[in-house]
Amino acid sequence: MDNKVKPRYDGKGSLFGNLHRNNLPSSMCMFDVDRMMVTCKEEIWLKRENECFVEYLHKHGDIIFNAIFEVKYKFNKDALNGDNSCNMARQKMAQLLKCRLFVVFQHEGKQPLEFYEIDTSTGANSHIYTLEYDIHNSKEAVRMCWQEIGLLDNGD
Repeated sequence: MDNKVKPRYDGKGSLFGNLHRNNLPSSMCMFDVDRMMVTCKEEIWLKRENECFVEYLHKHGDIIFNAIFEVKYKFNKDALNGDNSCNMARQKMAQLLKCRLFVVFQHEGKQPLEFYEIDTSTGANSHIYTLEYDIHNSKEAVRMCWQEIGLLDNGD
């Protein structure tokens, strides 16, 4: 990769995680907040339909939190409801980290990706970007998305 980011050793990763890893500058770091949903009857089923990522910048020996991305497998209007406790906790986490908050909806785990920004003080949401790309323009499309939503400037 020309952005000098180390590849995943297991060759896996999610759609969103790999888009970020492979297409943005190495100064834009991100870690995932692992979650599982377990349903127990006679068997245990593990699902990873929703993911949470925290994007941060490592600049001049300091860490600056940039954004929290809650990535959903498919559209769910409840994920935008600022009144439920999960969403209130997500807002509070963004306030404490002093960063922006996004909910990103996939379409059954695939693109296009619909970006909604959540106002961390009011809980209001707004659709701000739709990311679509193909194998030939993914780097340009992802960087344009990050520029349009204000997470990447031309100097990065």
